[in-house]
Amino acid sequence: MNEMKFTYITCNISMLEQMEQLLKELEIQVYQVIPKALAESNFDIPHKDTAVWPGFNASLMVQEEASDKSEALMKRIEEMNHTAYNNSELIAAYQWTVNTFVLPEPVAPLQGSAALSD
Repeated sequence: MNEMKFTYITCNISMLEQMEQLLKELEIQVYQVIPKALAESNFDIPHKDTAVWPGFNASLMVQEEASDKSEALMKRIEEMNHTAYNNSELIAAYQWTVNTFVLPEPVAPLQGSAALSD
């Protein structure tokens, strides 16, 4: 088994769709989205969702066991930043190794659960 990597990503809400598309392209399947995060950074104006500081960020938390996918994710984010039109398109990403974790094992589906998916 490869090392589990945890990647925290934060970006302007306008970049969320592109980030989720990138995760799909890289076939990264385990992630969570926090769709509204108030933020301050050293590269853009505050995003506080107020009249004074409009806008907000989104955050993504990615857990990936395949190191090649984790490396590709960081590389692609770096490339996106190099082609950003303005500071609001910049994406911050932080990645570290997870030493201890519990991976849930899927359980057998409930009887009749097919009817729930219709």
